[in-house]
Amino acid sequence: MLKRILLATTLALPLVSVAACGDDPVTDVDPDAPDLERGDDFVAIPREVSSIEAAARQQKLEEAGAPVSRLRAAPTRSFYLAIKKTALTDRWFLSAFLEQYFPGQVSFGAAMSLGTRVVSFKLQNDKLFVFDADDRHAGSSVFDPDVLVEAYPLVDAPPLPGAGQYVFIDPAAGLNRFDLLENYMGSNPWPIRFEIELAFLQNFRQIADGATYQQVFTGYADQPIGDDGIEPNAFRGSGTLGIALRRYKEGSHYQEVELPWQEHYFRSEPKLVPNTGVIRQTAAHWDIHPGMQPIEWVISPALATLDATPEYADADLVGAVKRGIESWNQAFGFQVFRARLATSSESFGQDDKNYIIFDPDPSLGYAFANWRTNPNTGEIRGASVYFGGAWVDRAGFEDDPAEGSGNAPVRPASVTKAKLTGLRWAGVHSEPLCVLHAHDDDDHLPSGGGNANLTAGQKLEAYIANMMVHEIGHDLGLRHNFKGTLIEPGSSSVMDYTNFETSIAQAGDPQPYDIDAVRYLYGLSPSLPAQPFCTDDTVGLDPDCQRFDTGADPFGVHWQPRWELLRDYFLYYGVDASWLEYFGGYAGGVFDYANNGDWTQANRAFDTMIANVGVPIDPALLADPDFFPSGADLVLGEVLRQLGASPSGDIAARVDAQISAVLVNADGIRGFATRRAMVDILKGRQTVEAYGTLLESKAAIEAELALGAMSPVDVALTRDLLARIDRAISPYFD
Repeated sequence: MLKRILLATTLALPLVSVAACGDDPVTDVDPDAPDLERGDDFVAIPREVSSIEAAARQQKLEEAGAPVSRLRAAPTRSFYLAIKKTALTDRWFLSAFLEQYFPGQVSFGAAMSLGTRVVSFKLQNDKLFVFDADDRHAGSSVFDPDVLVEAYPLVDAPPLPGAGQYVFIDPAAGLNRFDLLENYMGSNPWPIRFEIELAFLQNFRQIADGATYQQVFTGYADQPIGDDGIEPNAFRGSGTLGIALRRYKEGSHYQEVELPWQEHYFRSEPKLVPNTGVIRQTAAHWDIHPGMQPIEWVISPALATLDATPEYADADLVGAVKRGIESWNQAFGFQVFRARLATSSESFGQDDKNYIIFDPDPSLGYAFANWRTNPNTGEIRGASVYFGGAWVDRAGFEDDPAEGSGNAPVRPASVTKAKLTGLRWAGVHSEPLCVLHAHDDDDHLPSGGGNANLTAGQKLEAYIANMMVHEIGHDLGLRHNFKGTLIEPGSSSVMDYTNFETSIAQAGDPQPYDIDAVRYLYGLSPSLPAQPFCTDDTVGLDPDCQRFDTGADPFGVHWQPRWELLRDYFLYYGVDASWLEYFGGYAGGVFDYANNGDWTQANRAFDTMIANVGVPIDPALLADPDFFPSGADLVLGEVLRQLGASPSGDIAARVDAQISAVLVNADGIRGFATRRAMVDILKGRQTVEAYGTLLESKAAIEAELALGAMSPVDVALTRDLLARIDRAISPYFD
């Protein structure tokens, strides 16, 4: 469903960096510097940045195309980090969040968590070493390796009372173990070397269980990683990381939940079970329980700014988002979430915040859920949701839809393949839980549909709330359920991808499947959901498992009408072959039923596919002056190209009969391009039966040629077809 590819650039878990310009001791401490005698685990020790270092930072920011606001704020101050010695052997969550990235911004991974490690510290040889201290690496009671994550040089202690209780490091002077993954969402990601050249620190803040700060970086790859029109250097990437060090803690009521055989839930990180050789994963979820303090979500002030404009006077966008979040409380039966507007000092990169990120850029039409989990247990520690400006586009929500909207397909745009690059650290990278596009279903674009009793503003509110309840469902641990629409009306699940009308009707409320699924995951019910379920792994393999289908009979209600509508564009409008690619996305479910359905489903799908286009064509159609025989030839050719290589056994004989009939042009309307494609299909089969069909077809074509009734052009093309058959059968078997 990805019409735009989300390129998730992922720097995972760093205290990233380059060597600092010298380890100057702190000599000039601000009078308001934190008191080390208070005993905080982490303390920022302000230090002046030399004029040389400040100039270098300014230059790098300018080269990276940083916004004017950041150039003006280029720091002349930084800080060292003081870590209390008694805390070194404790375990800590080390997490990072990519707040900003250039070039590419969100399309290259900004607004995403980069993951969480559990770490501890050790001193040796004037360095502070960071070790991965989670429980997942022990293969047995004998083999439990230490995994080294980072190393930082020590700096001289400042002349402050209590300094003897601490060690002092420069977080901008660690090691770098980075590479990029080309095609990181593909099955064979390829590493590309990447090195951080410059980094500096800012915005240190102490929190109850640790500290957070930001780290701004610029780095280079050893081959081009972007083609942005503003960034002149295709090898360079720059960004801002939100870093957190927080004391390790497991929820007091958290219980691991085994994954059911149907994976309704996202998996935790894989974990070795010592002395067994088994890798175990459980269902990721929060420590949610009756009597808990509600989990707080904060909503981007940018949405409130848009809400206050005259264009949105009839809608409450912030209220819609708040409803989508808090509506999950009804599924639990007690208050789990509460939502409010974020303050100007709160950032989506802060690990102690659950943040709804609204990006007003109207060109960004996707939303995604993201979380931070404890790698030991799968407990969700925090989460975020991002959505772009296209979600609040007013077009189509009015009661007078524009001419041409509705169910008519739009000419497909040319397909371009984007190059995916994802920056990773120490072999780790992350991905969004879901990428949902606004108006993703082409034949159900907003067009004044939905409840006629609602105003345009109310429809927009319902649409936004439904997107939000879907993404929060992911952040609770639920996967998609693409069989929700099998239960009418609408869908039994907000975790389905539904059409516009259903989204409006659901209005941001969890549906029966969602309530049952979340109550099982959180120990409030002993029973898994009884409603039909399937998720991304089985889309297409089970023909009833499809995105954006509708009805208890999705083939008859959804896919067949789409197929017939698109087919008739070929038959009565004479559209060209460039439209054939639209069958895959617009009506591809028909192919799924033909390939993977049972006998009845497969034959029903094939009947639909060859109706009005199969051999032989109804003479009444050929007599219709508005009918385009060439369109029928194109459609059937596409059907046979997609099914012919390895047809389902339930329809194999029927597919073969059509291939043979097209090859010999049994009804006189088949083009030579389509006939040549049939030769290639039969050659690719590499079976005795297909070889026999080629021999029989050759004899029939030669007999027709011998009659001498063809035009000179057809004679030439027929001889070319015969030559193609000769090449295919001499020899036939490779």
